[in-house]
Amino acid sequence: MAREKTPSVDMPRLFNVFDMPEIKSVRATTSIRTNFDLKDIVSKSNHIKKVRTAGKEVAKFRVNKGEYLLLFPTGYVQIHAPSEGRIKEVLKAFRNELYECGILK
Repeated sequence: MAREKTPSVDMPRLFNVFDMPEIKSVRATTSIRTNFDLKDIVSKSNHIKKVRTAGKEVAKFRVNKGEYLLLFPTGYVQIHAPSEGRIKEVLKAFRNELYECGILK
């Protein structure tokens, strides 16, 4: 019986074909554990704006360029940041903002 070669044996390694990718941004998702009113959050904070995305009104909290958090009415949260370490910083900044506005107690 003749053995067939698998294509993976002859295939070049990934980084022989591509340069090492640079991570430009990271997106993470979570959910908020507290009950909230989106209109209340937007009205109490100068740093949180109401935007429309995916046909829904969401709250956008921007920390820096490329670092922001989207809070959906269902409690779903998307965090966009340039690195994994900055995701935690965006969450901390959002928590602090909610606390300063009196939404978190």
